[in-house]
Amino acid sequence: MEIKVDALVLRTADYGESDKMVTLFSLQRGKISAAAKGVRKAGAKLRFAAQPFCFAEYILAQKGERYTIIGATSTDGFYGLREDLNKYYAAASLVQVCDALLFDGIVNEELFLRAVNALREMCDGDEAEALISFMLRALALSGYMLDMGVCAECGAVLQGKSYFDMAGGCFTCGDCAKGAGVSGTTLEVLKKCAGEKYDAGQIGAEGKKRALRLLNAYFRTKTDAQISALSDYIDQM
Repeated sequence: MEIKVDALVLRTADYGESDKMVTLFSLQRGKISAAAKGVRKAGAKLRFAAQPFCFAEYILAQKGERYTIIGATSTDGFYGLREDLNKYYAAASLVQVCDALLFDGIVNEELFLRAVNALREMCDGDEAEALISFMLRALALSGYMLDMGVCAECGAVLQGKSYFDMAGGCFTCGDCAKGAGVSGTTLEVLKKCAGEKYDAGQIGAEGKKRALRLLNAYFRTKTDAQISALSDYIDQM
């Protein structure tokens, strides 16, 4: 039996002498593992289909619960991500987040579409903001939404230095002070990337770096998953 899926490559692993096992995030069937035979050979027709961040329409041969890639038509290779080391690490972080959150065969259309759109934004724009926005939405879809608007304890509008409770996933004001301190610049970056009202004068590189550190720690706390590429990206910033 053959099936067609629109899918994004999350990761690959060498298999045998010239094959790869490819983990795909598909729009129609969720996360799928498929064999890509002969793609490590020079000039292999489907070599592109087993490359990081490849977004394509895949034709898969299905036999029981096993899939083999027998054809693919590229939709977007996101080649701009390979020309800039920071963008590459940001994109690698995104697909690792998807891989950690997804279960085999469970469809998540919104996460798929947001992942594809975020990769496009990374190619042409600020990859850090695109990654922060994506992670905030991915966490929300998984039941771990962050509310940066008001203090979780007293309801006061959050401004300036605030505090973040890693276990509860909530922010508190300076008076309530529950959790670890969060700078005003970090909070404003998170607000911007969440689509909330923010102070544009406080948006800068250091705030983005700190925002990613916070999200990395929070993601690890909630999922027990290590996003190795994100740590590398933060070190490169």
